[in-house]
Amino acid sequence: MKKAIIIVLATGLFSCNSQKGIQTDYEVNKNETFEVILKSNPTTGYSWKWVKNQSSKLVDSVSTSYTQDKAESGMVGVGGKEIWKFKGKESGVDTLVFEYARSWEKNTAAETKKVVVRVK
Repeated sequence: MKKAIIIVLATGLFSCNSQKGIQTDYEVNKNETFEVILKSNPTTGYSWKWVKNQSSKLVDSVSTSYTQDKAESGMVGVGGKEIWKFKGKESGVDTLVFEYARSWEKNTAAETKKVVVRVK
């Protein structure tokens, strides 16, 4: 019984958004846009940067923006979300890597996010 439960759970975990055994976060068609939304607080000096932007041939960055979370009037230091908009260019699978760091501090990312994209 335990073996059957583990198999069912494993199948469920690896079947969501996957194709040919690759777990993907986004599946888009060529020329379709999608957004990667990352929690951020630029008042701390930290912001997200797309690390692999020079090597990716499958997607292209369209725009980035920041939206502050709702807060009472006069509040400072309020966090929000960075919104990265991408467009699928060529078919394939790629991993987008983002680092949350201060631009003046080298090799000191506070956090790293990886997003797997499949362009059909």
